[in-house]
Amino acid sequence: MRSGREKAGKGAALLLAAGAAAAGGWAWAMQGELTTARYEVPLPVGLEGLDGVKIAQISDVHSADLEGPLRAALEEAAPDLIVMTGDLVNREDRDLSRALSLARMAAETAPAFFAPGNHEVDNPCWPELRDGLEEAGVQVLEDRAVLWSLRGEAVNLMGLWDVTHDPMGRAHAQAALPERIQALCREGALNVLLSHRPSLLEEYGTGGADVVFCGHAHGGQVRLPLAGPVFAPDEGLFPKHTAGVYQAGETRMVVSRGLGNGTPYPQLWNGPELVVVTMKAAGI
Repeated sequence: MRSGREKAGKGAALLLAAGAAAAGGWAWAMQGELTTARYEVPLPVGLEGLDGVKIAQISDVHSADLEGPLRAALEEAAPDLIVMTGDLVNREDRDLSRALSLARMAAETAPAFFAPGNHEVDNPCWPELRDGLEEAGVQVLEDRAVLWSLRGEAVNLMGLWDVTHDPMGRAHAQAALPERIQALCREGALNVLLSHRPSLLEEYGTGGADVVFCGHAHGGQVRLPLAGPVFAPDEGLFPKHTAGVYQAGETRMVVSRGLGNGTPYPQLWNGPELVVVTMKAAGI
């Protein structure tokens, strides 16, 4: 027969286990909630007419079922433009209906533009997805630019293929990147670049883009208190460019943590986010 002390100990252990499970479940639920990250980025001199323009960024959805919460977040943000920076689907996805429905919703909210990521490079259904995006009202930018008029000012939206798309190899694509960007930039316009990888900050700065939108790093996949992001593709352990705004010369790079996982491993303490950038003129 067990003693009262043994029974009490067992009961306390069960209570602790239940409490830990409840706390873990609460933390898991909280990290799954969609949040909005808001940043301000300075405008180049001469483009003061774009002061206050808001650009929303959708990145790394990976076919996640987030259309409802994302719709609400976009309606609340009321962006002037929406940029989509790749990995809308996973490389293994063949059913594109959820991704295209989300894209259609975005295009109904504001003019929307898309640049492919590495998962689009690897997915044989990319031609079907590209056509579906265009039919949904999203302009697909594969190493090309679209000049857009906003408040009487020119906004030059440029989109690049992921560096893994280059048939001559990634190293060749990375070396050629500044020249590719320079060829797409327009003098007198706000040059907005959509490119999937944040590890190429120096190349973006050399290319001369004003503001670059990137994803890919998943916020470091796991973010630990005090330590920050743990791992990201390209940059490995304790990466530098996973979320927020970074600078190289006059170029600002905005990095989204993304909206979906895209790997077998869940994002921890690192929930999905919509990024909203407000362009600000100096002295206004």
